[in-house]
Amino acid sequence: MTTDDAFPAISPKMSQDLFLIRDASWDERFKENFNQFIISRLETSWRVIKLPLPPSRTSNHALFFVTSGQMEVSIGHQTYTVGPQSLVIVPALQIFTIQTISADSTGFMCFVSQEMIRSAVDESDFAFLKLTGHPFVTLSAQQTTFINNLLSRLTVEYLENGAAKTDLIPPYLLVLLTEINRAYAGTFPIKTDASDRLVQRFMDLLTTQIRQSRLTTTYAEQLNVSPNHLNKVIKFRTGKSPSVWIDERIVLEAKVLLFQSDLTVSQVAQQLGFDDQSSFGKLFRKYAQVSPTEFRNHYVRPND
Repeated sequence: MTTDDAFPAISPKMSQDLFLIRDASWDERFKENFNQFIISRLETSWRVIKLPLPPSRTSNHALFFVTSGQMEVSIGHQTYTVGPQSLVIVPALQIFTIQTISADSTGFMCFVSQEMIRSAVDESDFAFLKLTGHPFVTLSAQQTTFINNLLSRLTVEYLENGAAKTDLIPPYLLVLLTEINRAYAGTFPIKTDASDRLVQRFMDLLTTQIRQSRLTTTYAEQLNVSPNHLNKVIKFRTGKSPSVWIDERIVLEAKVLLFQSDLTVSQVAQQLGFDDQSSFGKLFRKYAQVSPTEFRNHYVRPND
């Protein structure tokens, strides 16, 4: 990670020291080429994860699938409770954190590099792999069985060969993503309501352009609506004004930069469009209840 990284991201290799507790199964967990593909069962993983994780970006796509118990995963602004017959997919470079994993949880967590995915599928065919896609997918009992079987087979392959052999992993990923896509299409029918579409487009812009602008008027202009109309629709449909959504996203971006980059607090403020560190610190404390420095010190990285 360097100060030049626009979107600092953590690889599975970096996650070893940042997020995991070293135990007797350490060498067994990390097979050859695990930066390209790694999969593990929830029941053997939750004990070694330092929960809750700080908001972070991963350079790989992530999948969390639960067959019993539950886990809480925050993706962007939203927190999702993932229980039986559901999964979440975190696209590469999306901000996320794992809040909790219950002790009775079973299922899988999987991280796949963008290169590995592209060797199997065309990413543009799968909306849930986009930064602005819906991450939470509800499954039928039959779909749960199919996906569980596919992930079980991928786990066996990983434990035997890591990601060194690529003759089997991409074809299984293609089938897995196709199964998820069918469930996804049933979970998210096409929106026909103009207000719903406006809310989604606003959220999409927040995800991709928050570092370019913190002004509601700028987003309204890009959405071809008046600031008053945008404020009215967003407030009515979400319970929060556009300015609050913008502030919360700024703080989320700040948390990632404070944890994953070597930027000073002053440089983080500049990256996010603040003229002075004081106004940035005031906004950060309002939503995080701690100062930027206190937040960073809470998550001291091993090389700090």
